[in-house]
Amino acid sequence: MNSRERVHCALSHKQPDRVPLFYRDVPEVSERLIRDLKLKDREALLSFLDIDFRWIEPRYIGPPLCDPETNVRRDIWGVEYKYVRFNDTDGYWEPVQRPLIECHDPEALEDYPWPRLEWFDFSQVAQDIDEVSGYALMTAPGYASPGMFQCPIQSLIGEERSFMDLALNPEFIRALIRHALDFEIPFIKRFCSAANAKLDFFRIGDDFGTQNGLLMSRDMWREFLADPLRQMADTARAHGAHYYQHSCGAIRDLIPDLIEIGVDVLDPVQVKATGMIPSELKAEFGDRLCFSGGVDEQELLPTGSPREIRQAVFELLDDMAVEGGFFLGPTHNFQADIPTENIVAMYEAAKEWSTVRR
Repeated sequence: MNSRERVHCALSHKQPDRVPLFYRDVPEVSERLIRDLKLKDREALLSFLDIDFRWIEPRYIGPPLCDPETNVRRDIWGVEYKYVRFNDTDGYWEPVQRPLIECHDPEALEDYPWPRLEWFDFSQVAQDIDEVSGYALMTAPGYASPGMFQCPIQSLIGEERSFMDLALNPEFIRALIRHALDFEIPFIKRFCSAANAKLDFFRIGDDFGTQNGLLMSRDMWREFLADPLRQMADTARAHGAHYYQHSCGAIRDLIPDLIEIGVDVLDPVQVKATGMIPSELKAEFGDRLCFSGGVDEQELLPTGSPREIRQAVFELLDDMAVEGGFFLGPTHNFQADIPTENIVAMYEAAKEWSTVRR
């Protein structure tokens, strides 16, 4: 099997020649792995690890998003970020300016400078896809894999206010969603049309859970988020793409609703979160849902030995990958505290399992 065939076999809940492998990291990790493994570039890294997925996105050609003088970066929604280090070498882009945090009037949103379709060049999408034919193709993180609650709602008005407004100012939240969809639906149509039905997965990135439970009640999730997510997914599905939903956290109680709105793949199965027990998820939902992720990034990968990682990967795959329905990957972006040898051991163990268990 090539990578695309392998992924679609597992997606169909059949046993592929080996478990499909998924990869994601922070930039510092990619740079380190390329250096440590003496590889040419990121594509060489993905090939070295036998990763079965590749990311696709249109080119951004809109107004500049980065100011080199102030080190401020802006996303397409107008939210500003600065790079904040949490140690000598690593960090994250953290929001420093939320442009709608003082806005409470739904009608005032009419005058906000929402992102525009002409900010993106879709002309190279088909060529980019041809260059990675044979792999399973997925929308890249960022603007190509939109969410709704985490971004743009929370990024525009802040986490605390977003939860308060769900209860106290619901019309403002509905107006935000309406304006976001006014951009997202045409964007998805153009993107998927440019892909000529060769995009395998449309990825929606949104977090619905904490370490111990849902961020909001199921009723509230259904009231505000189920329909816009379904609209985005249905738009992509009309062009042949499967719905791949990213959400961290303890979201087990929400899985029936995710299945109902059409989720095909759920990522990343944060196994340290309450209730996210692989064997139980497979038994309860494995006939209706494909899972992705599952290798613990909170404790196992940073502190475990390669032997411990091998054992954990074998146990995870015994629980999740028999008769397909599973892609193996980390439960979050690989972080800088994970040793190179542990990342390599994780993927080597997955390939070994596929040989031993056949």
